[in-house]
Amino acid sequence: MKKQWRKPVTWAVAAAIVLTGMPVQVSAETVHVSGNDTQYEIRSLKGGEGGGYVTSPNSMNVPSVSEDVVTGLKGASNVPAAYMNTLAQLIEKYPATRNQGYFNTCWAFSAIGLAEFDLITDDKLYDSGIDLSELQLAYFTYHNEEDAFGGTYGDVFSAVGNHYLQVGGNLETCSRTLLQWQGVIPESAMPYTNASEGYSMGSEYAFDKDVAHLQNVYTINIHKDANSVKKEIMNHGSAGIGLYVDNTPIYDGTGSYNGELVATYYCPKKEAANHAVNIVGWDDNFPASNFKNTPPGNGAWLVRNSWSDSAQNRIESYFWLSYYDQTLEDAAWIMDFEPADNYDYIYQYDGGSFVYKPYTQYQKCANVFQVKGSANEFLQAVSITLMDDVNVPYTVKVYTNLADSGKPTSGILAAKVSGKTSYAGTYTIPLGKSVSLPKGSFYSVVVELDKQDSGISMEASGSDQYVSCKISMECNQSFVYRNGEWADLTDVVPMDHFGNLCIKGYTQKASSSIAKAETPNASGITKNTVKLSWSKVSGAQGYEVYRSTSKYGTYKKVATVSGKTYKNTGLTKGKTYYYKVRAYKKSDGKTIVGKLSSPVKVTTKK
Repeated sequence: MKKQWRKPVTWAVAAAIVLTGMPVQVSAETVHVSGNDTQYEIRSLKGGEGGGYVTSPNSMNVPSVSEDVVTGLKGASNVPAAYMNTLAQLIEKYPATRNQGYFNTCWAFSAIGLAEFDLITDDKLYDSGIDLSELQLAYFTYHNEEDAFGGTYGDVFSAVGNHYLQVGGNLETCSRTLLQWQGVIPESAMPYTNASEGYSMGSEYAFDKDVAHLQNVYTINIHKDANSVKKEIMNHGSAGIGLYVDNTPIYDGTGSYNGELVATYYCPKKEAANHAVNIVGWDDNFPASNFKNTPPGNGAWLVRNSWSDSAQNRIESYFWLSYYDQTLEDAAWIMDFEPADNYDYIYQYDGGSFVYKPYTQYQKCANVFQVKGSANEFLQAVSITLMDDVNVPYTVKVYTNLADSGKPTSGILAAKVSGKTSYAGTYTIPLGKSVSLPKGSFYSVVVELDKQDSGISMEASGSDQYVSCKISMECNQSFVYRNGEWADLTDVVPMDHFGNLCIKGYTQKASSSIAKAETPNASGITKNTVKLSWSKVSGAQGYEVYRSTSKYGTYKKVATVSGKTYKNTGLTKGKTYYYKVRAYKKSDGKTIVGKLSSPVKVTTKK
């Protein structure tokens, strides 16, 4: 029987929005239909198996990053003319190729290939024996589970009729699933042999069996930034791409190079991508004469396919793709994974699978989260997504113990970190310090961008006859700063089309906690002094005193004391101040803090 694959379709979604009005209407591409089957478009490919790639808007028109401004990422200093350019090298270091069978799951196989190669190359945690589950990723991309804290409540991405193995997909939508920490898990826990349209997985397969977390995603324009793609392949093992695969006239399996029989592929005309594969190597001097249709020059990418579980120089497993192929999409996808024990908890609201930059960009925005995991946690990193912008200077500020969950800066400025993105994508940003978070308190992640017309991505809804993406947003979650004040995103965007900002927080459990301090007493008030006193908190090694000039403003630390009193001098006569106190102690070399007390209002004498 000949193998089958589905031609591409671009899902109909809103690709741009006006935050102060209604969504811009964006027309979708026509769905291609051939033969008698109008539900799945089927076409044969000699020797090939399932495809099912669906074009992602963020795979097209990817912004370019100049070589001299690529910063902030681990990168090889030099790019060699050839890298991993023989089958023998690949067999020694990496797993065998996989076989997607008759299902349209190439996108899931490409993403899992990115995970396996990264965990070998970058993290060095595994060897060629690594085998992760493509079926688990395919299933939860279209059956996404709500996260443990309810942050992704109401965000649903599904295949119409539950045809999740046939509807197709792409690297962007499954990356959104992985960024929510839904996977990856071992193949043994959910083998691909279980694949069937009616197969169902329990929620424990989403979050409880994972061995790695996706933390960074970079999209690089392979046509304009080929050297950057090569650098990141050296760092992470491979890059995911979309291309068009056709019948045998442009495929050749009779070439020879480096003493090996090689397979080659080159399409000289523009075609929409319909298949996802992985680039794992290259050779700038690969002869053009090895291609059936001779390209304009030498040079080719070595590609890993998912149509065979036997690593060979064949179109089914490894083949050479000309640098000049006309069907290769702009985006080369790089996925950077970390071991699943990197953090204990993830705080997020962006459970949608479609994300876009707002039409109206805001240079300052924020997400507010309530601490729900354990009695005390340490915020260690945050992440931001900018799918449409490159080279963006940013400053991230973390405010804790918010006095008002509807005001992102109404607490303590506990951390501040600045940097600059390189590629478009998602960046996990370590804070450089552990920020103690008492359970039940609210904290905010405020992002300030220093580049005109740049913007944090937000989730969006959309649907067609194949898939449906629904998103949900609640008050006091995402905020934008406009006209000199914070505005809740629910008051800014049409909630039936657009959702939360793509800003996340990552925490670890603290070994212990400490109680909340009681409201301090104020006495001895003069024109420029006040004495504060408070009750002892059990286990406290000291206390921090904070002050603000407004009840819901930003509170700044004015003193750290070991006792239960503090005299604040140098105040302005006739001025009102607000004071809060919190207890702290040291544990395992880290500072654990309690909740801030309620404020005491003090007005100095005139």
